[in-house]
Amino acid sequence: MAVRLEFLTEDPQEIELAERYWAMDDEGVYLERVSDLLPFREVTQPGALAKHVRHFCRAYDENQVCHVCNGEMLINGRSEAKKFPQHSSRPCDDCQKLQCEEEEARAAAGRAALAERLEPIIARVGSTVISYADLADDSVLILQAIEALIGPKLLQGIFSLADCDELTPMGGNDFIRCLYRRGVLLDDPTVAEPGAYFLKDGELWHKNSLVRYFLPPDTVMGRGEEAFTLLRHRELSDAEALTNLWLDYSVADVMRYLHYQCSQHGQDLDSAALEKVEGAVRHGLRRYSVAQMWFIMWKVSKDAAALASRSYYSRESAAATIPTKIRKQLEIADQGSAPRNEWKRPEPHIAGSLGMVFNSLFGLDEYSKGADVLELFANLSSQEREDGDELSELATTFMTATLDGGKSLPALEAFADMIRAGLSTEDALWETINRNPALFQ
Repeated sequence: MAVRLEFLTEDPQEIELAERYWAMDDEGVYLERVSDLLPFREVTQPGALAKHVRHFCRAYDENQVCHVCNGEMLINGRSEAKKFPQHSSRPCDDCQKLQCEEEEARAAAGRAALAERLEPIIARVGSTVISYADLADDSVLILQAIEALIGPKLLQGIFSLADCDELTPMGGNDFIRCLYRRGVLLDDPTVAEPGAYFLKDGELWHKNSLVRYFLPPDTVMGRGEEAFTLLRHRELSDAEALTNLWLDYSVADVMRYLHYQCSQHGQDLDSAALEKVEGAVRHGLRRYSVAQMWFIMWKVSKDAAALASRSYYSRESAAATIPTKIRKQLEIADQGSAPRNEWKRPEPHIAGSLGMVFNSLFGLDEYSKGADVLELFANLSSQEREDGDELSELATTFMTATLDGGKSLPALEAFADMIRAGLSTEDALWETINRNPALFQ
């Protein structure tokens, strides 16, 4: 017999049943069918017999040895027995138990190492503050768009990337990651989804979709509605930051439309082709509107679909012509044949909350020509410089008058009260002068 039996019973009938169950000839063929061994007491079904036999008999296959320790292998039923000597495909019970213990020890060590790496991040959650007044203009605009989308989750709570899916037509991942890299948004490991953080080659990694983000408090105003008012009333004038943000948003809007068109024609662009397209689109948006670029996307996708119907083109090779076709259309447009600008946004294709903020603050939408947008932002920057000169003159007058009159301390205290009330520097200066004329006489 190729199976060694170890009995856990002294019942002669149970011993006899086990021996008959495992009995086989020299070729490894079982001498009796399971059905022939039934019924046995309360067991009447063939499928239940092997389990019943295991209650009072252990069977070790002498043709198998553990591939880890070369020890004998415990088997549970006839189908597990082997006809020829070989190593087992799984460890024996003792080795499995040891492996489980070792794996648990490694997991515990990994959890401890991860907790140690997360400790300073968790400590940062409750201690970090940022100056809302010092945030870049594009960061402020993105925060306004997030607040319009998720409201209290930004002002006082936490949020996920999924909460910001409608930030732009292509989602919000790139814009959230931008704020995260700048330290405008932080992550809170204590409220993240399980598995959000992990160690890889000794480095701390996280899965963006499982992380939870929050906006740190302002250095003066803290968190909440009152503090965010500073960002809502912020005067935006950084032409470079606003231009780049508009282009980032508009590229997403155009690429969303291109993906929509490609899906209609069964076209698939690889990452290299998409990178070329994004570069061409960003260049075109400096002059043309989003709607005009939509028209170009529609045309090149349709032309590529027509190419695919020709015998010497496949769908893949036809789709690969799209980046070059976009460049060609922009060359034609630059030579005087402007693309159509009445193209409409498809039904499932949203503008996103960032688009709505651009529209609310600057009147921009998919029909705004890129050249006009860039000029608008440049003019804002010029106006800011002029206002800065006027503000500098006002501040000089304020300081000179109060110093000459020996009233600089009460004047500064009154000015500080205006700042704490949330007024801008210029408004605070004028309000201090208007409310305290005696200080400037």
